[in-house]
Amino acid sequence: MLRFYPLEQGRLLMSNGSRDYAEVADHLHTAVVSDILDHLGYRNQVLSPGIGCVAGPPRVVGRARTARVRPVGESPAEPYALLLKGIDSLQSDDVLVLASDGRQSSGLFGGLLGTAVVAAGAKGVLLDGLTRDQAELERLGLPTFAAGCSPLDSLGRDDVDALDLAVSMHGVVIATGDLVVADEDGVVIVPGNLVESVIPAALEKRGRESEMRAALRDGMSASEAFRKFGVL
Repeated sequence: MLRFYPLEQGRLLMSNGSRDYAEVADHLHTAVVSDILDHLGYRNQVLSPGIGCVAGPPRVVGRARTARVRPVGESPAEPYALLLKGIDSLQSDDVLVLASDGRQSSGLFGGLLGTAVVAAGAKGVLLDGLTRDQAELERLGLPTFAAGCSPLDSLGRDDVDALDLAVSMHGVVIATGDLVVADEDGVVIVPGNLVESVIPAALEKRGRESEMRAALRDGMSASEAFRKFGVL
């Protein structure tokens, strides 16, 4: 029963700059995006419920920029080198993705790095590990989704060893160019090749949900509303 908008509308929605991503963030929720992905057969695109917003507004939509984090036994010769390179390369609408196989051995991201991410115009940060400097990240207003917080420095514990490659978070594959959609319910990853189909379809479903919500408030029974609008 899904009705897809023409791809041209998707291109207009997602093209050219932060205003379009902000519009998507204002009008979409992760549940609707997940529903569309389910319908298309992509049923493993939602991250573990252990990952949630630890600082900043609890909503972000943006393009994934991935970095892989590995454990280290000592401080490298050039501390933080690839992490800093990755942050220096961020662009408007990017979401920095730090994948550490769920390790919680250090705070991988903090206030100074957050300041650099905000200055680059990026939209947010996603980790399956821990952050630190939570109060500073909150003041920056940077949406930061992680497994939790720790004051431990990553130096000599964890280090980025690769950028812009496919990574995995709790079995969900994330590649640079995928779309990160995160809110109070959790985090959904839209594969880059599906964005122009998924986002317009999700917006269309959201519109039908609004119509059904109004009908329910006007007294229509739940069964009748579901038969009419086909959403739940």
